[in-house]
Amino acid sequence: MKQDSALSRRWLGLSLIAMSVTAGLLPKTGEAASVRTITDCRGRRVVIPAAQRIACIGGTITETLYAFRRSRNIIGVDLTSTWPEQAQREKKNLGYMRAISAEGVLSLRPDLILAMNDSGPAAAMDQLAASGVPVVFVDATHSPEAIEGRTRFLAEIVGAEAAGEHLCTTISDQFQKLALWRDAHPQRRRVLFVMRMTNNRPMAAGAGTAADAVIGLAGAINAGAAMQGYKIVDQENLVALCPDVILTMQQSGDAIRDELLADPGFQLTPAGKKRAIIAMEGERLLGFGPRTPQAALDLARLIETAGHPA
Repeated sequence: MKQDSALSRRWLGLSLIAMSVTAGLLPKTGEAASVRTITDCRGRRVVIPAAQRIACIGGTITETLYAFRRSRNIIGVDLTSTWPEQAQREKKNLGYMRAISAEGVLSLRPDLILAMNDSGPAAAMDQLAASGVPVVFVDATHSPEAIEGRTRFLAEIVGAEAAGEHLCTTISDQFQKLALWRDAHPQRRRVLFVMRMTNNRPMAAGAGTAADAVIGLAGAINAGAAMQGYKIVDQENLVALCPDVILTMQQSGDAIRDELLADPGFQLTPAGKKRAIIAMEGERLLGFGPRTPQAALDLARLIETAGHPA
């Protein structure tokens, strides 16, 4: 009886190991040398395998892995993963990065989950972290230094260090070109980023937002910098902010433009008088990934000419 019991326990243990390997929770035979320990932006030490089934929560992560030619390893992406465009066609949809369903992500049987640190909701992120599947949270800071740091970090995770250094060199070169352009065009126009309209009032970006950071990179002044985060601005405050240019995302730009142009308060601002409203693709503008330096340069040029006769 004791021998039968021991054999049963051994068989159960082997079955659990086999199930874990199948689910991607343990390395398969021959992969042990590729297993590494990564410290993510939350200070968590995460043991990661040579991942073959990666779930990407955050457009910056998806874009960077595609740049490393690791798209074959991606099984699912979130809605902010708009670049490259084929990502949304080729990969399973995980939903919006701040409204993730843990069950939906785990149903794809990933062996690694990469998530921007501002992904959510928090309960879903906790569920993923407790699932047994390795979860790595990626720094979401909005700065040139953070972009290069993220690039190297992701390169280390997927074993693409050489590609990561090459991409960082390109990013650094583009930021230098942006700096030269700013020096030659000290415009300092006041730009107000409007995320959306709520009850005919703009929800505008204040300090600590990606919009605030990219406006600064473009050499302009965030007209909403005295606010913290995103705030709804009433008509009186909109006039007081005195924006020279309104910046929006292309995804909702037409609707925002129409509502603003019909607003009597907006018509009193310099931007309203000159109908100076510009729009850019959202993730390219706010994602702070590899495309950011070129996006900021394009934004700087648009700001310079906004409201002027063609």
